[in-house]
Amino acid sequence: MQVRKFDKTGKEVGTFELNTQIFDVNVNYEAVKEYLLLQLSNKRRSNAATKTRSQVAGGGRKPWKQKGTGRARAGSTSSPVWVGGGVAHGPTGKNHTKRMPKKVRRLALRSILSDKARGGGLVVIEDLQVETKKTKDAIAIVNNLGGGKVLFIEPDRIEGLELSTRNIPGVKTLIYKNLNPHDLINHSTVVVLESALAKIEEVVL
Repeated sequence: MQVRKFDKTGKEVGTFELNTQIFDVNVNYEAVKEYLLLQLSNKRRSNAATKTRSQVAGGGRKPWKQKGTGRARAGSTSSPVWVGGGVAHGPTGKNHTKRMPKKVRRLALRSILSDKARGGGLVVIEDLQVETKKTKDAIAIVNNLGGGKVLFIEPDRIEGLELSTRNIPGVKTLIYKNLNPHDLINHSTVVVLESALAKIEEVVL
């Protein structure tokens, strides 16, 4: 599997041979779908929760005798019809957290990377050492890469790259160990720094 290679300025300098175990596998769309749903579900907060009549404090003693008071029958102050009582049929605080085997998650990441590589949406760039931290320098690199929504995959946190790209709409930097389906799918071009390729194997193989 060969993809385009760029230098530090974003100029195309040739092609780069990729590991076929990662970037040339059969795409498992079901694994990709399940991993994406897992990621989005785990971002959700739990629903609000209310207490039923068995959970609110008090209500153990009958408030008044059954007959002779002229008032309606009442067996407990925790009844839903009472102020301060429990809530009938209220939300129960559903937890949206999902789990998935590590092998399936890694298969999904390999599937997305392979699909990107085959479609020309994945390129390799020489390691960037952004010293000036100027947005205009990063914009020039992004434009040379074709523009659009660009995701940079770093081997480690490169502060200059992150600071110079964070104000560019649609551009994001991501450390290799934080690879996730949403970011990979949501960006039209995935730019992998050359030294990050070996480290990607740690999280996808």
